[in-house]
Formats: sequence, structure tokens, C-alpha cells
Amino acid sequence: MRWSALFLSSIWLAPASAQQCACDGDVASYCTAGTSSAGCVAALTATGLPSAGLPSGFVLSASGVDAGRSGLFLYGRTASALPFGSGGSSWLCVAAPLRRTPRLDSGGSPGACDGSLALDFNALLAANPAALGAPLAAGQSCCAQAWLRDPQAPLHGLLSAGLRFVLCQPDATGPCIVPAGLVPIPAGSFLMGSSAGPGAPYYNGLNPPQPVHAVTISYPFWMGATEVTQGEYAALMGNNPSSFFGLDHPVERVSWHDARAYCAALTAQQAALGRVPAGYEYRLPTEAEWEYACRAGTASEFSVGPALECPDAAFALSDHSGTSCLRTSTAPVASFAPNPWGLHDMHGNVFEWCLDSFAAYPASAVVDPFVSGGTYRVIRGGFWGAASRYCRSAARAFYQPGLVDSGRGLRVVLAPVRVP
Repeated sequence: MRWSALFLSSIWLAPASAQQCACDGDVASYCTAGTSSAGCVAALTATGLPSAGLPSGFVLSASGVDAGRSGLFLYGRTASALPFGSGGSSWLCVAAPLRRTPRLDSGGSPGACDGSLALDFNALLAANPAALGAPLAAGQSCCAQAWLRDPQAPLHGLLSAGLRFVLCQPDATGPCIVPAGLVPIPAGSFLMGSSAGPGAPYYNGLNPPQPVHAVTISYPFWMGATEVTQGEYAALMGNNPSSFFGLDHPVERVSWHDARAYCAALTAQQAALGRVPAGYEYRLPTEAEWEYACRAGTASEFSVGPALECPDAAFALSDHSGTSCLRTSTAPVASFAPNPWGLHDMHGNVFEWCLDSFAAYPASAVVDPFVSGGTYRVIRGGFWGAASRYCRSAARAFYQPGLVDSGRGLRVVLAPVRVP
């Protein structure tokens, strides 16, 4: 997923006017499946082409479930990752408002994990075009998962993992244009912030990311799979301000203003080539977009789990094991495994500028939050010289927008226009 040194000439796989190909629906699994009281774990798969205009042909299948039990499918517009029942193993992968199908029989052999459920999602939409509000159109995202009856489980049921997918044109054709080096991020909802205590190992008392509150990102967007590299920055801006030289290392020593200038230059260049969707721009992520993408459907303090250790990221000290990672500089981007959505180095390497000004969190649920007009700008993710407490998915920090140092860099999004 790393951007190449040829980024500026090959950010799109092919010109929109030249390449036509079948839409593939961008079907992807996310969230975590539960385990039934009998030890069964449902696998959710899909075949065919998701479309709001085709009368049939996109089939969701839940297999490996408890035989002889009833079940159904949940579906909606946005993704989520919330615990389903106290003490259970399932996660609710579809955010409210959601809908449910009529119940189905899993079949199978008594006492076995060979039951299954199937649903033609296209046929469901064709029969219920306004089930999710206004009729859905090509390019919009949907999410689905299976609910399976389990009388011994919390809430008397368990859930499969989720599938998210993008609805295609009815004729299944159109420009097959993918921004190289960017990862598609679906619309969805999550809990922003952390309820961890102020002591070890999370030290949640510094700029506490509280109160924890529900956030919905109502639009899909793309985010850089890696931080912007020195090679990419120098190719566009004509200079490399970094302290730790390496074309495949993240650019650092860039101010918030420098980062915005890079995004503006990239937008102008790509828009001139017809490669920026209407209403979108290359920019810094909002703080909510950043945390949503960093979590990638997880609810733990880090996308890798409750602890961050030296093999997980480029940072200096694990507050969990007390281990020093002997890190004295940045690492080449994508040196560590990506998070569940394919994003590298969301923890550590360099702090990443966000578009927002720093402000206290609201207590109530919000949609597409964005703070402008303040003195300080938010930075997220920790850096190569930080302890793990600063690298958490929810950890907040802020900086004067004109200052630079070797721990500050940037990651771009291609997302709806926002004016700071």
C-alpha cells in the first residue's frame, strides 16, 4: 500500500476517460464475529454484485452456524463496532438506524455447526426501496451482518462479523478509478474518546479524551495508507525539511500551515487532471475522521489491542511492559503491520496534523464534527520518541500551528471540503 516515488504522475490507476471496467462493489469484512454457546462461529460472505438498481444477484451467506436455529440479517448505511450484550463475545457491526429481515431457519444437522442463512440483498432493496430512508443510489455504502438465535448467550443471540459494500450502477459499468496509495474508509459510527483512568498504563488524565461520545461520519472518504513521505513531499513542494533523511521515511518538521499548503497543491494538481470528485479535496483529516480510521472498527486503546509493544509501531517506550524500544528516529513508512482497514503507522512514527482546532469534547452524540477558529491545532498518533500512552487511538495533543519539530508530519485524506 506504500505510495511510490512516482506518486505525482500515477496517483490514479488510469484516466477516467480511458478506463472502463466492471464495478466490484468494494466488499470487505470488518468487526468481530461472536462464538455461540455451542462453539460455532458464523462466517459471513457475499457473491454477486451489490446494486440498488438490479432486481437480484447479490447474495449474503452466513455459514458455520448452529443448526436448527432461527436467524436474520441486520443491515444499514453505516458501520459500527459496539459490544452486543454484557459479557458476550459478539459485536454490533451495523450502526443505528438499522433494519432487520424476517427470520430464517438455519437448517443443518442437529448439534452441528453446519447451519446457514442466505439473503439476496438486491432483491431486498428492490422490494423495499425506501427501507433505509430515501432510495439508495450507486456509490452509496451499506453494511450487513447476521443475527443468530442462541438462548444461552447474552440477549439470547450472537452476531457474525460485518460486511460493508458499495452499490454499483445497474449496468455494472463505470470508470474504474482508484486513488493509488489511498484506502477507502466507509461511512460509519463509533465511540470517540477513552474512559481509561488517569494512572498507568494509559495516563488518560493529560488532555483527557472525555466524555466518551458517539460520533457518526456520514460520508465515505479515502485516507493515505501511510504518512506522506519525504519523496512525495519533495516532488510536489520542491524541498525536504526533514531531520531524519530518507525518501521512504515520513516527512517531518512541517508546520500545520506547511501541511495545508501541501494538501492544497495536491488538490490543485489532481483537480486539473480531473481526478478529484466534486465536493471533495485533498486535506488534513478532521480529528474525528482520524480516530475513526485509526480504530478501524476496534474499541480497545490501540487498534492492535489493549497494549502497544515494540514490534507494533515506531515509538520509544511501552507503558505496559516497561520495555524501551531503542527508537532514535523515524522508521520507513509501512515498516509495521497495518490496522484492520489497511492503514500503517497510525500509532507512532510521527504525530499527524489534524484540520481541527483543539476544543473540549461535547457530551452528546454528534455527526461529522469539526472545530475551527481556535488557537491550537490537534495532533494525533504519537511519534518515534513517545511512550505508548501518547500513541493511543483516543489520545489527544495540540500544538501551535506555526511550530515545527522532528516528531510532526502529516497524512492526507480525500474527503468533503472543510474550511478551518
